[in-house]
Order: sequence, then structure tokens, then C-alpha cells
Amino acid sequence: MNNRRDFMKTSLVASAGLMAAVSTSIASSNTPKNIFAYSTANQGRWEGKAASHAPIITSEKGKITVETQHGMAEKHYIVKHSIITEEGEVLGENVFFPSDKQAISSYEIKGKHTKLYALSFCNLHDLWVTEFSV
Repeated sequence: MNNRRDFMKTSLVASAGLMAAVSTSIASSNTPKNIFAYSTANQGRWEGKAASHAPIITSEKGKITVETQHGMAEKHYIVKHSIITEEGEVLGENVFFPSDKQAISSYEIKGKHTKLYALSFCNLHDLWVTEFSV
């Protein structure tokens, strides 16, 4: 049981570190400032993985739903979704576990924002981003 808890703690710390990391390795018009992330337009070393890793956004009356169409298993799963502003302000987060059936999260976005970003972190295939607006 301790190994699983240690794994979960390590996964969460790694995802938080990646989201805060400053990097210029992947500069893309749909990546927020100072965030190292892959996207549908810039898949980098994970070419071909966008369909199952890039977050899909739906919006209805200020409610945002983020879905990552990815299997959830002990060895390979989506760890976390986050919604951030262009400036890096976190507007919402949701942590997942391998036992969850799907990686879907919902958020109510308050205020006016020009650009927002949905982040999806996979324990094996890094951080993925999708730009959107409400």
C-alpha cells in the first residue's frame, strides 16, 4: 500500500513541477507563457499521441468541461487537469486516480478572460495544453 501512495505523491509533485516549469523548449502560439507543454499543433517527441492526450474543451453558459480521451489504468493514466489564464493564474484543478473511469472535469469560470488554457498531465506522456476562450 505504501508503494502506491508514494507513486501517487510522486506523480502529483511531478505534475505540479511541470506546470510551474519555465521553458523555451516548446514555443507555440497556443502555449501559455512560461509553460512547457505539448499540444495538437506541437506534439514533439510524442507525435501521434495528441488524440488521447490533448484536452478537449466544451463550453456552455460559463461552465467549462475538460475531457482527455485516455484510458485510466494503474500504469498509465491522466493525473490532473488544470485551467489557467494567459498570465499563469490557476482558475481550477482536478486530480485523478488510476481507478477513475474517465478523465473529465468541470469548472465555472468567473470573470472575463481573453485566452484560457486547459492542461492535461499524463503520468507517461507529459503535459498537454489546449487554448480556448469563453
